[in-house]
Amino acid sequence: MSDAKVKELIKKRGSFKAKLTHFSNFLKFLPDTELDSFQTAELQSRLSLMQILYKEYDVLQTELEILSENADDMYAEREQFEAQFHAHVARAQTILVPVRASSPALESAISTDALQHRGPDCRHDFVRLPKIDLPHFDGDYQHWLEFRDTYISLIHVNSSIQKINKFHYLRAALKGSASLIIKSIDFKADNYDLAWQLLIERYNNEKILINNHVQALFKFEHIKQESCSQLRNMIDVTNKNIRALLTLGQSCEHGGLGETLTIYIMSEKLDRATRREWEEYKNNLDSFPTLKEYIKFLNNRADFLDSLNYNRNTTFSNNTNTKYSNDYNKSKTYHTIITKPKPTYNKDDIKCPACSQNHFLFSCQTFRNLDIESRFKKAIESNVCLNCLRPGHTAKRCSLSHCKYCKVKHNTLLHKDSSTEQQAGHSVALSTNVTLPYSDTNNFTILLSTALAKVSDVNGELHTVRLLLDNGSTSNFVTRELCEKLGLTPPNVLMAHVST
Repeated sequence: MSDAKVKELIKKRGSFKAKLTHFSNFLKFLPDTELDSFQTAELQSRLSLMQILYKEYDVLQTELEILSENADDMYAEREQFEAQFHAHVARAQTILVPVRASSPALESAISTDALQHRGPDCRHDFVRLPKIDLPHFDGDYQHWLEFRDTYISLIHVNSSIQKINKFHYLRAALKGSASLIIKSIDFKADNYDLAWQLLIERYNNEKILINNHVQALFKFEHIKQESCSQLRNMIDVTNKNIRALLTLGQSCEHGGLGETLTIYIMSEKLDRATRREWEEYKNNLDSFPTLKEYIKFLNNRADFLDSLNYNRNTTFSNNTNTKYSNDYNKSKTYHTIITKPKPTYNKDDIKCPACSQNHFLFSCQTFRNLDIESRFKKAIESNVCLNCLRPGHTAKRCSLSHCKYCKVKHNTLLHKDSSTEQQAGHSVALSTNVTLPYSDTNNFTILLSTALAKVSDVNGELHTVRLLLDNGSTSNFVTRELCEKLGLTPPNVLMAHVST
């Protein structure tokens, strides 16, 4: 019976050693620079769990030392475990030193957490649950480990909280499909352990969790263009899923196959420019880069793009010193107005095409004496507007009044129907749908939109330019001044005259 008990205890001790190894792997992948808020909270949570782990290990190891016939081996095992434990905890506390110095609230929270793991007598007068927002979990496996560790650290292992209160916190923290698991359980203290166990059985499935986090790396969307925000998102997604896989016992040793595959998978999803920079960076190394070196490269690249304000996925903001303020540029739409001067007629310059006198065609008595067919033919030959009988434009662009008989866009002198045929004494049919070659010199206004944009020259320096937007244009043009400013060499091409 004693041997069977010892074997069972040794098996449980192996579980404690595996958890300590997971904590060690987690510390290896923390960045050398300052931690962000999420990493700080996660490290604090894991450190609290390590304190609980040691207490449970101490009880188990003491029992083994009592039951075992070879006490020396057990003492050596304890010494080895404690040496690793204190080394890892000391490293974690060292990482948190600058964070504690800059955040008194965090130091206070850590002190309170330490009190929670003392005996009940020492804790009785000091414990007060901090006013803190509980994490939420909606059933997404991606967020399970984060929720589980945080909830266990803050609520589940806190013996100062009554079970009915823990049940209340658990119900408040669960959303969506996760909340349905415990929805049918009666709300009373005795059912809290059952509710928590059901949640663990559903979501603490290592196979599904491992598959989910590996899938998140494979399904990360390709970055189509240079973007500092998307590069930082890649860094966060990679770090998060790698840490989760380490927690689940998946090895990702430096220089190992898992690390190499991770680097390959994620580098394939970079935009072309960043991918090229990565290949150049990799070729300058003596050996294949580590995951930490890959993350460092992405951080440097993101900082570089951020410094150039080169993130094309954000709304353009004009920060240059121009005669327009930022607010004015954001709230206004600019237009370029192209106008043609309204033509003026000098009487001496007017020449009637019918009699060569100084008057318009509609005032010519010779023209009026013609039949309708002859008038129409003369108007076409003279290349005048069929609506007002003046030169310089067509009936389509004429703004004067139409025929007073039929309201169609032609001159009354060119109208023909049954009521006017007897008055004019003519029997000529008039067609108002005529296609003519003409040169249009009518005065009209065209509004074209403009926009401000930033373009880079050959040296990478940004310049603010104004674009003229013409939806009907089939070609793009740039002024010689801008071309020289950007350091560009234009090709020699044959083109028509571009009017400005």
